[in-house]
Amino acid sequence: MAHVTEPKGVLPMGQQNGVLRIGEVSRRTGVAVPTLRAWERRYQLLDPDRTEGGHRLYGERDIDRVRAMMRLLDEGWSAAAAARRVSREPATVTPLRTVEGSGEHTASDDLIDRLEATIATFDAAATDSLVDDVFARFDVPRALDEVLLPVMRRIGQGWEDDPRLIAREHFATNSLRPRLQRLLRSAPTTARRSCIAAAPQGEDHDLGLLAGCAVVAQAGWRIHYLGIRTPTVALEGSVAELRPDVVMIGSMFREHSQDFLDGAPDLGPAAVVLGGAGFAAEDAARLPNAVVHLGSLSELPETLNRALKVGDDVG
Repeated sequence: MAHVTEPKGVLPMGQQNGVLRIGEVSRRTGVAVPTLRAWERRYQLLDPDRTEGGHRLYGERDIDRVRAMMRLLDEGWSAAAAARRVSREPATVTPLRTVEGSGEHTASDDLIDRLEATIATFDAAATDSLVDDVFARFDVPRALDEVLLPVMRRIGQGWEDDPRLIAREHFATNSLRPRLQRLLRSAPTTARRSCIAAAPQGEDHDLGLLAGCAVVAQAGWRIHYLGIRTPTVALEGSVAELRPDVVMIGSMFREHSQDFLDGAPDLGPAAVVLGGAGFAAEDAARLPNAVVHLGSLSELPETLNRALKVGDDVG
């Protein structure tokens, strides 16, 4: 067994007196480091000791738990059910191969873990194949809500903890973006309603907005997608020219959403939907005919229709 030098201030004998870094746990079990971190964060499968400096140290019990988890996954268990069994939590176990009823949630859990693992190894072919599998199993809103966006959130949380992992987010984004763009172009549309979608000036993150557009397009809307860093003056010009029913603005960062709202954009009579982590519920009061979307992507078409009703009531 490979040991690491115990840092000064390590916790005294307690839960398991861990002495292994997570990379050594990965080497000994064959499970990728991002997957181990996901299992620890999502299921509390690993139970590391911590030094006073906050470093995680793992022990033999963690090795045993990971190996037991892998055996159950090989037998067809979902990741969630396997983790509960390994942790001796009471639960009804549903095999992965049962994909009806509650088994659909089981499939989502497994696909999240598998997709995160292929992204961690920058395996483009395997990632594309898994994304194909996700869209084959679920309709567009559920595929995004239950698998693809949760994976992106996990990866985003990972690079916030370790900036060296940002390359994985770029890889994942570049893998998913072309698929969303194809969905946007190929979606059936009744063309009865139209929507302009944009991220405000300064905003570089638009994957959530693009995913939302794919869902809205699947619901029969015609989408005019302007993308990231859209200057307010350009947005106002597009609204005046295209006269959309709804303008949808997506922002991940509060500073960008507030700059946009502070500029008091003139969006004419169009209803407005604000979405993303950068917007809060109270922001709806800062623009005419505006609502803030706070639900899942599958609920987004309903939010657009609600925004239209708000506009009609005001008018």
